Formats: sequence, structure tokens, C-alpha cells
Amino acid sequence: MARNRINMFGELEAEIMDIVWDSGTACVRDVLERLAKKRKIAYTTVMTVMTRLADKKVLTRTMDKSGAFVYIPTKDKKTFMKSASEKLIKDFLTTYGDVAIAQFMDIMEKTDAKQSEQWKEKLKTLIA
Repeated sequence: MARNRINMFGELEAEIMDIVWDSGTACVRDVLERLAKKRKIAYTTVMTVMTRLADKKVLTRTMDKSGAFVYIPTKDKKTFMKSASEKLIKDFLTTYGDVAIAQFMDIMEKTDAKQSEQWKEKLKTLIA
């Protein structure tokens, strides 16, 4: 996949979540049709991954009138990314502490000036 991703999801999970977030709701067949435009993939593979995402409470599912499951994200993408990144950062800081902070500051200093300044302003508002 061309886009960089933090490993909150595997590659296929991430693609499926992007489709469901984009659609708002989707059944396995909807997701399969979108994925099939880019790769060969089995219906059962998509079904299994979507079931696992529901088991992880990232998707909920209800049955429609035809008996097919319709999947709905439990959180919109922005809210999910916010809570997932918060957990990731807390876990990272708990594990690596001061070393992680020092490395983060080094990265901020090496990043282009505009991006670095935006991050510093954001940190100031969070700390205040």
C-alpha cells in the first residue's frame, strides 16, 4: 500500500476500514467490490476480516432485511485516530519514557521549520 500507516490495523484491515469509513455503512459485498478493483480477493477473506473488526469492537454489525450483515464503524475516522494515537503515545511513553521524549524533540528540530513550529504551538496549547 502506498500510504504510510501506523500499525493500528493490518494492511487489509486498514483498507476495509477506509472503505467503511468512506461509506458510513457497508456489507461484505460492497467492500469486496471496492477491493476487487485493486486486487484479487475472496469474499470469505473480506467476511473474516470484517467479522474480526467487529469482534475488536471497531465495527458493529446488524442484519438487514435480506439477512446480510451491514457493518458500521463504532467511531468516525477522526475520533478513532485521536483515541488510538493517544493510547499509542501513552503506551510508548510508559515503555520508553525520557528517551522517547528526547527522540521526539530531536525529530521536531530536524523537521522542516513550518511543521516544527506547528507542532511546538500545538504542544504549548496542550501544556497550558
